[in-house]
Amino acid sequence: MRPGTKIYITRILFAVIAGLISAIINPMLFTTQSYGLPASLLPVIIAAMLYIASYYFVKLVIKIAPSALNEPSYIYKGGLFTYILIWIITWSLIASLCCPSLIHYPSS
Repeated sequence: MRPGTKIYITRILFAVIAGLISAIINPMLFTTQSYGLPASLLPVIIAAMLYIASYYFVKLVIKIAPSALNEPSYIYKGGLFTYILIWIITWSLIASLCCPSLIHYPSS
């Protein structure tokens, strides 16, 4: 498998993990302030931290050097859009399946 493909697959797996964690740690269950930040930013912070963790996972565990890639900056930004898209999709699907009571329908 090529190094770029390994990076791409790693980012997809980390995005799914970030989506699961973001859905399980539901910000609507917390108070409006959590450690000085709005609780709604918690899933975004989780996703950003796991994206950074995926970089170190690729670099230290999979051991892909930037020189092994056609574009050395691919190790930083490769799969970023896919990461964001899969994170949002996973987060919204799992959150709607786990906590459907958070959806408030207007009463007739």
